[in-house]
Amino acid sequence: MLLREDKMDTVYMLEKIVPDVMGIIRERYMLLRYISESEPIGRRALATMSGLSERVVRAHVDVLRRSGMVHCTARGIMMEVQGKRILPDIVNYFLQDYRLVEMRQAICQYFGLKEVIIVPGDSDINPLVKEEMARQAAILVSDILGKVKCAVVSGGSTMALVADCLPFSRSHTMILPARGSMGNIVELQANTIAAGIAKKIQGSYRMIHLPEEISEAALQLMLKEDVQLQQNVTLAQSAQAVIFGIGRADLMAKKRGLSQERQQWLQQQRACGEALGTYCTQTGRIIVANNKFGVSLLNIKKHAYIIAVAGGTQKSAAIMAVLSACRTGIFVTDEGAAMQIWKVMSGKDGKDDKNRH
Repeated sequence: MLLREDKMDTVYMLEKIVPDVMGIIRERYMLLRYISESEPIGRRALATMSGLSERVVRAHVDVLRRSGMVHCTARGIMMEVQGKRILPDIVNYFLQDYRLVEMRQAICQYFGLKEVIIVPGDSDINPLVKEEMARQAAILVSDILGKVKCAVVSGGSTMALVADCLPFSRSHTMILPARGSMGNIVELQANTIAAGIAKKIQGSYRMIHLPEEISEAALQLMLKEDVQLQQNVTLAQSAQAVIFGIGRADLMAKKRGLSQERQQWLQQQRACGEALGTYCTQTGRIIVANNKFGVSLLNIKKHAYIIAVAGGTQKSAAIMAVLSACRTGIFVTDEGAAMQIWKVMSGKDGKDDKNRH
């Protein structure tokens, strides 16, 4: 995503000259986003969602109403046509916030990535931020799927949102899960998400019905007996594009049903992040890589297009771990995670910075 220098300079100038005004703009932008996603909505609900007082919300809404952006009804506050029309431009404006641009460039260089996209806000606090991450990622994914014959996707709530945000198209790409099945929520499993993406793009999909923690002996037996499964695994490993989420090592170990002893061992090894069956430390040292089938971080660089999507302050250390191990591709995140990563990179997190490369 390219930035126009004149717009970036304008944001920087305004931030320096009238920082108080920029604060007001951010608050009104945030309220517009909440209204757009939840209309009709009351002032009290807006105050709860935004963390602002009802008095401040009332003042902002009054200004937005007078400017023709919203209107108030007995049911609640709703967007006007003008507000709906210019909201995408406001979103783009904040994506060009010079602070976000500076963090994007620093994170991109630090981890050796091709591109970084940061959306305003913290998805740990506001679920709408996660939806915006998914929308931005979906734009990238849609473009890439038009260029490749085969792509794989991991499971998880973030990937499910990305699939939901994908526009309908005719890419005719084959979509497969990056790995096997995990967890009891079918909607969040990679097989289901792969099928959903394929339907959106009028492509095809194949499934890999293998549990993540399958033994080597059992895997070889299943591959020997099921030719179609063997073909699907081979296709996934040779996919041109990989789209995946990132998780905290401790939480993912529990989700995968690892034994208590195994979880304690990962903790002792300082496992911090997990992606594609790979556990790694914050500095990117790979501790465990389940590369018996599918895609893992060990072989990630052989794929032409790589998109990682993850956000939230609580995931910042996990993100640093995976990006340090991956060191390629495009990363979509939010301001909460990016700010925490920025602090660690800059040695401003109150700890010794032991993670420089």
